[in-house]
Amino acid sequence: MSEKKISRREFLKGGAAIAASTAILGLSGCAQQQTQAPAAETPAPAPAATPVKGIYTPGTFSASATGMGNVVVKATFDANSITNIELDVSEETEGIGQAAKDELIKQALAKQSAEIDGVSGATITTSAVKMALASCIAQAKGEVITAGATKAVVESTSSMVLTDITAEDINASAVILEPITDFAETVDVDVAVCGAGAAGVIAAVRAAELGAKVALLQKEAVPVSQGNASSCIIKSESTEGGIKKWLTFATAVNAWRNNRKLLEAYVDRSEEAIKYVCEWGGLTEATEWKNEESGMTKYQDTSTVYTGIWRDATQTYDMGDDKVSVFIPWFGPKPKNYGTLVTYILDKAQAKFGDKLQSFFSTPVVQLVKDGSKIVGCVGQRADGKFIKFNAKSVILATGAYENNQTMVRRFCPDTYHFDKKVVNRTGDGNILAIEAGGVMEPVAHSHIMHDFDAGLMWDEPPFLMVNMNGERFVSEEVDMAYVNNVLRWQPRFKGENLDPEHKDTGSLGWYCQIYDSDYMSYATGPVPEVVMKRYFKEGPAEDHVSVFPELIDTFQADTIEELAKKMGIPADATAASLKRYNEMCDKGFDADFGKDPKYLHKIEKAPFWGTRRHIRCSSITAGVLSDEYGRVTTEEGEVIKGLYAVGNLGGQFYGAPDYPFFHPGLSIGHAVTFGYIAGEHAAKNR
Repeated sequence: MSEKKISRREFLKGGAAIAASTAILGLSGCAQQQTQAPAAETPAPAPAATPVKGIYTPGTFSASATGMGNVVVKATFDANSITNIELDVSEETEGIGQAAKDELIKQALAKQSAEIDGVSGATITTSAVKMALASCIAQAKGEVITAGATKAVVESTSSMVLTDITAEDINASAVILEPITDFAETVDVDVAVCGAGAAGVIAAVRAAELGAKVALLQKEAVPVSQGNASSCIIKSESTEGGIKKWLTFATAVNAWRNNRKLLEAYVDRSEEAIKYVCEWGGLTEATEWKNEESGMTKYQDTSTVYTGIWRDATQTYDMGDDKVSVFIPWFGPKPKNYGTLVTYILDKAQAKFGDKLQSFFSTPVVQLVKDGSKIVGCVGQRADGKFIKFNAKSVILATGAYENNQTMVRRFCPDTYHFDKKVVNRTGDGNILAIEAGGVMEPVAHSHIMHDFDAGLMWDEPPFLMVNMNGERFVSEEVDMAYVNNVLRWQPRFKGENLDPEHKDTGSLGWYCQIYDSDYMSYATGPVPEVVMKRYFKEGPAEDHVSVFPELIDTFQADTIEELAKKMGIPADATAASLKRYNEMCDKGFDADFGKDPKYLHKIEKAPFWGTRRHIRCSSITAGVLSDEYGRVTTEEGEVIKGLYAVGNLGGQFYGAPDYPFFHPGLSIGHAVTFGYIAGEHAAKNR
């Protein structure tokens, strides 16, 4: 059968129609395994009695749904009850979803329905179990879903942008479409901020500072934000012509696809926003960029002035005599990051503002509250499964992107589908809610950040040798690490460490190895002393692993190339052959395979040899729903959806090219902080 398509209006009604068809929402592999009950001895007939038909068809039925991984439910029925439930949660998070198995079975048998309370902390697994069990119940009632009709779709009304929401998307998210009417509590605020990352925390703090009463909802138990670098434009130190040229170049490296008004807002407000973060974080010149209380420092500063010839890995631009000054502080050091910083800021703000700023952790936003087309609040779901209604004049969605929602990834950002992800729980909640409210996804292809700064240092080194996981050279080493993911799409998969659940059997894309020798200090373009490099030495002592994420380091040393290859998990013979050919071409001064610039051809021959096994993963999909320069969600035609904002990676279209442009370090966090600051201020002032 073809997909079942319904109109936006019909789909978004929710209500009884959706509740009745729960079995088709996000379910796959619905298979009936019906076993007829054995015949019983026939009693003597009772003429006056009328046979009563049971609720269910006796037998065993199964269905699956997506939690953190695939969740399978097998339910056995007699005529009027569920008699047994088998639950496979082996792909769920160990100690969380897997640990909830027995309790979920117990609740379902006690309730005799899919409407269970669930297990605290295992919300995603609980949701998947409820959906799959609901399908089993529907099948037992005779409401069997036929293959090929397992997807409900909101039809897109435009050829330019997508408004499609599939049932699989919803099932993988925290969103609940059917109307929620039973609330454990109701909270009245001016602004509800959903998501406690770099954008959400700053939005909440700024709104509270301006006198608004704020509720901050967070899916996890703590604030979460990745990365260490942020950035801003210092307008007072830039020329007017330089600003205009920066805007043009920033648009050019994004394939001329971004919204210039958003870039202009970043230029106008980013200095103010980053200064705000520094002051709240206790990281300023007055404190010598150190905060003893949080343990955070400005451990690196890559601030620069763009002038003259300006290069990205894909384009070159001439600024002439104009200039743009950029402040790029790196806060940490690792493993501390922006999550540490915004946690400290939130704690300080709550101590200062008291009840004006309340946090609700382990409480994902699951639904928006509307008055006609206006957003007047939202609903959060507590860890115990009960709901909190937040009446608000504005809702700021800052829930992050959708890189952990595989069905959304396949449609909107397929380049990342077979790569592992660096984050968890980014399931497109805000995207789905904004679209459900009338917003639209920005045009594809969506920008994505793909890199590996954690396995080892010297990630962009043309003089090094790069081989795939078969030990074969596959590209000119002049390619930047930020763009190598495009080449790796055609290279072998690998079953290494830190694999996503969906790749544990097949392996993932994104793996390659850099090889260099002990003479690297004489030819590397950005040499790092061995004493520093050994922080990333996987086999080194734990006390050497300073300012790193120990679980991600992947640099090795060996006396022979064959031994090095073995440590990196790649074929020794093929690696040795690749190195031999590479050295021969270095002797000739001509790269006959990939045409690398001769100035980068340096033989790798002096033992001991070094190698870094790179694992390129998706840090974030930097694309979301269309929004304006204040962070307000808009329709495709630019009409503002009253009361609704989307910021951080949920707000678009700030970028536009398939690959996030690395021409300007710290732009991702700088963008998130700036628009969180703008939206929080705008919502507070217009409450």
